[in-house]
Amino acid sequence: PFALLLPDMIMQADMSCMKEMVELYAETGNNVVAVQECDPAEAHKYGIVGKGKDKGTGFEITEMVEKPAKGTAPSNLYLNGRYILQPEIFRILETQERGAGGEIQLTDGMLALAKSQPFYGYHYRGRTFDCGTPSGFVEANVAFALWRKDMHDDAAEMIAGLLRDIKPEG
Repeated sequence: PFALLLPDMIMQADMSCMKEMVELYAETGNNVVAVQECDPAEAHKYGIVGKGKDKGTGFEITEMVEKPAKGTAPSNLYLNGRYILQPEIFRILETQERGAGGEIQLTDGMLALAKSQPFYGYHYRGRTFDCGTPSGFVEANVAFALWRKDMHDDAAEMIAGLLRDIKPEG
């Protein structure tokens, strides 16, 4: 197996998401993906999984949908960019048709792989920042500055000053 970490999804927590996923992989011997809850109204923006039976520290995944149409998501559990996958995924991705957004979607490849191999979800309870958007990038930087003991007070003072001194254009 191999671990895949999407670089635009940054995580903040006291525990290591990947460490917990490796432990679940050791329990199951199968593909493991990290998921967390999102606002159901935002589910159409993400790869979403259906939750099956609990298994050890995780749960069986019953389905995966990349960016489902509004109101059709099987749950509000989204794939947050951390995966432990079997190498067979590469053969699938090489021949896969383009999916949502006209791109080859990892979620679609995983769905094909799930026909022959089980997938398990690890419910991550920390924070995930989507740094693929300008506002998500700013939010992550501010959050990490505030999270650090050596930066918290200076960052909070700087943010308060910017909020006081800078007004929106227009």
